[in-house]
Amino acid sequence: MKILKIYSLLIISLFMSRCGFLEETSPNDLDAATAISNGASAQAALIGCYSSLQNGSSYGGQFALIAEACGGNAQTGGYNYISLDQLGAREVTPANLLVEELWAALYRTITNTNRLLNALPNINDLPAAQKKDIEGQARAIRAMVHFDILRYFGEHWNQNSALGIPIIQATQTLQDAPNRATVSANYAAIISDLSAALTLIDPTHKAIQFITKSGVNSLLSRVYLYKGDKVKAEAHATEVINTGDFALVDAANYKTIFDKRLTSESIFELKFDNQNRSAFNALTYGRDSAIRSEISFIADTILNAFFQSRAGDKRADLLDFVHNNTTILPSGRTQKYRGEEARDNSAYMMRFAEMYLIRAEANGRVAGLADLNLIRVQRGLTALTAADVPTDAAYQNALLDENQAEFNFEGHRYFDLARTRQLEAVTGIKNFRSIMPIPGREIIASKGAIAQNQGY
Repeated sequence: MKILKIYSLLIISLFMSRCGFLEETSPNDLDAATAISNGASAQAALIGCYSSLQNGSSYGGQFALIAEACGGNAQTGGYNYISLDQLGAREVTPANLLVEELWAALYRTITNTNRLLNALPNINDLPAAQKKDIEGQARAIRAMVHFDILRYFGEHWNQNSALGIPIIQATQTLQDAPNRATVSANYAAIISDLSAALTLIDPTHKAIQFITKSGVNSLLSRVYLYKGDKVKAEAHATEVINTGDFALVDAANYKTIFDKRLTSESIFELKFDNQNRSAFNALTYGRDSAIRSEISFIADTILNAFFQSRAGDKRADLLDFVHNNTTILPSGRTQKYRGEEARDNSAYMMRFAEMYLIRAEANGRVAGLADLNLIRVQRGLTALTAADVPTDAAYQNALLDENQAEFNFEGHRYFDLARTRQLEAVTGIKNFRSIMPIPGREIIASKGAIAQNQGY
């Protein structure tokens, strides 16, 4: 697959809306039909979609790290920043600027994909297979972002809930005021886009800094697990596992997943470079002698205690609770996003280990234990026996522990506790905070069409 590798600010500016999914008309805006009028501009627009994913307010930093604070893995530092302090105190309000920016950045990416998808039918100078591949990637991005907005802002664990999120599949104007869809309708739209993407994406396209067919199967596996369809979650995870395209690293080399780029453990990795930097290093490490006010997301002591109970777990090596300024101690810092000079830290969108853990959960205590143990052994732990997990509840806790060990500071814990309805039991955070409040300005802009989440 040939893709123009253009990462210019011009492309980003052409396809970004200014505020959430409600757009304003500007004399600097270009009409989508004019901006995306041929094959070259369609390819550039697709790169623009990936570029907007890299925004520091979304997958370039804040998406994963806000979830870490809300799920209990992270404390917040900073210096007298009310919105960050709210995250640390788990008392987020609808006026929180970080959450507002997250919502806007995510819907901005959806706007980008919609403009591309709307324009594609009128483009006639691309080979059919390449045109389909572009459409497939755009649909997959749109589905992924809708799902992640649902995970943050909608009652994703309840198929009968009316509190889903707005589904935006056409370019919006200032006059549009979309309602919240039901959670069931959200899942239907997300799965429809991903199912279409499976048939459209070129199966020979293997560049994991873009969404491949395996990337789509991985997303479907995750979506079906959240939806509660364990049969399909298992099937799509197995599809990825059986490709032979990916491999787990052994315990001795676990750190290479984060020291290197595009390793055998990545299914979809949002790649940055030293001229196109992510925000992860600045938000989680900064410099060797950084003080608390310089670091936004600090490893909670709960992670230190957690790993002390897991002798031999090599994942503990990526948390430092010793070599820090006294203003940070006894808390610590993650080592997953080192590289203070280049700051080219990737966003790990889908990793191979997750496929085994999804399949372990989907198959249940008896059939799934082998997959759970595969991850444990690869990370330096001993295998669990059936006697170690005598009940379904014990097995669920073991799965939650393994996900916490594997994906801390990658943005999984909050969503895992929310979907299993254990946020309050595990962290003490009230269960209504299993999702974020809808930003107040979006409720105002929608003229009340969007209802606020319960409890806020």
